Amino acid sequence: MERGNGNGPDYVEQSGEFRSFRNARNNWMIDRRVQKYETFTGIDGINTQDRAVQEGMGPIVDRSKEYLGPADRAIIATRRLLLQAVRTVQEGGDPPGVDTSYYSARAIEKIFPREITWRETVLPEMYAEDKMPAAAK
Repeated sequence: MERGNGNGPDYVEQSGEFRSFRNARNNWMIDRRVQKYETFTGIDGINTQDRAVQEGMGPIVDRSKEYLGPADRAIIATRRLLLQAVRTVQEGGDPPGVDTSYYSARAIEKIFPREITWRETVLPEMYAEDKMPAAAK
């Protein structure tokens, strides 16, 4: 199988809907021989593999009765951020992260003493002073 990127004119119909040729209806055209001998997924193209994972998850699950424990802190924080973003947009505001000042953020990896907050030590290195978003100050 010749590997492609899974997007573009050779992978997406061009009549106006731009649907991927490889989709859930045809099992993303999994090639079992390729899956056995060449790649784990048997699906051509990283984008198509990602699409298969996302679309293959099935319907959205009702999580209202879900119990999240201490190990799920990142999930809890993410859901709170998403709900706050929804409320902001419903009230006519802009969602977080669309301010153009975020475009110039630099990735930072740093170890620092416990008594120093990450905002004190990391934020100044992530942004040039004139580019730091108001929410980060």
